[in-house]
This record gives sequence, C-alpha cells and structure tokens, in this order.
Amino acid sequence: MYETIIYEVKNNVATITINRPDVSNAFSLKTYSEVKIALELSGKDAEVRAVVITGSGKNFSAGGDVNRFKTLIETEEFLPPEGVIAAGAMTRAVKLCPKPVVAKINGVAAGAGCSLALACDFRVMDEKSKLAMAFINMGFSGDTGGIYFLNRMVGTAKTTEMLVLAEPVKAQEAHALGLTTKLGKEGELDTTTTELIEKLLQKPTQAIAKQKALNYEFFFSDLEQFNEREAQYMVECGKTKDHQEAVYAFLEKRKPNFTGK
Repeated sequence: MYETIIYEVKNNVATITINRPDVSNAFSLKTYSEVKIALELSGKDAEVRAVVITGSGKNFSAGGDVNRFKTLIETEEFLPPEGVIAAGAMTRAVKLCPKPVVAKINGVAAGAGCSLALACDFRVMDEKSKLAMAFINMGFSGDTGGIYFLNRMVGTAKTTEMLVLAEPVKAQEAHALGLTTKLGKEGELDTTTTELIEKLLQKPTQAIAKQKALNYEFFFSDLEQFNEREAQYMVECGKTKDHQEAVYAFLEKRKPNFTGK
C-alpha cells in the first residue's frame, strides 16, 4: 500500500516511519500523501491509542528533495503550488488526528522534517538529535506550517532567528526552549520514547481526542489559510535566481553566492 513509508500497528501504537534513507528521508510528493493517509487511518483505528512518527536510518528527515528541485528548475516547471499544499495538508493531519502523535527525532529533522516534528503533540530527542529550519538555505520562505507552529511555541523573535540564520538547534537547546518533550541520553531515544508512550497509553484516549479538537478549533483554525499563503510565497521563491543558486550549490557541495534576485 505504501511506497515511501512503513506503517505498522503493535500494542495499540501506530508507527509511521519515513522510509527513504538513501536521501536522508527527504520528502517526495508521495511521502506527503502517504504520511497523511497513515495519520487518518490511525485516527479511525480503534486499536490505535497513540502514534509515533520517525525516520529510517540515521535521520528523521532532511526536508525537501533537492534533486527534485533541480529537475523542476531545469524543466522550467518550477515549484508547483499543489506540492506545497500537500505538504501543509500532511502537518494539518497531525493536528486533526484524534490520537496523541509523538515525533521520535533520530538524527536531524530539517526543513519540512522539522515542521512535521513541530506539528506533533510531543517530541522526543536524544543528545545527538537536532532541529533545523533550513528553508532559507534553499532560497525558500518555508512550508509545512513550520513558521506557524514555531511562532506558537517560542515566539516571533526566536522564530525569526531560527528561520533566517537557519543554524541547527541541538537537543539541549531545543529542550531548554520547550521544543522537546523528553530528552534522552545518546543512544536512548527508543527507551525514552517508549517511556512516554506508556504514559500516553494509560490516559483516556477519547478525552485526549476532545482536547485536540478544542485546540484545533480555537487555536489552529486558521492553519489551512496559512498553508495557502505559504504555498503562494514558496512558489514565488521557487522562481528566483537565489533558489536556483541554492540548489546547484548544494548538489555541487559548495557555498552558495546569493544575489537577492
């Protein structure tokens, strides 16, 4: 059923694993769709009482697929709005899922991967985990609701710093900022996540669903409108010379020379 993720249910826990380790679990259009479908399935499955999202291999997700960006530039298709809308729909599905959703952040969660982690109800990291709002490095303004979620968690000043400077936030700093629910020692990510899941399974699942519904209705009700506007800005950025320079510099393993065009 799935091509880019692994979905399994065991002991009342649904695990969604982004499964593109050869590209550090960068998202494809299919990945956005498959994660969304898996979240919706988890929400409807009475057996599921908690959801875990993680990545296969070393990293949670590197974010956007740079090779795809290169193809879009060379074919002059540029970034289609449908793809950005699909990315936003994926993170909205986290908020709309009636079950508690935990991001188990192995390695780096960058760009859209960071946004997905921020959309989750809980985040677990170990001492080697990192968050990176890396959109600016690709000449992009940002998608998947990352700006939206981050503002609500750390305020506009820190959000601006993380967006514009795009410096990786190490696990200890993320924990101090309140971006991490649980921080385990290096190598203890699985154990720390399991401990949190066990606590969630002891809670009344239907009451959690009502809490999430209230949160979405009163505090995230403009998320879809935000996703539409961020898609517009991403499409505009996708046509700039700076975006093209960012893509080629990344693939050529050199520092980009941005000109503001």
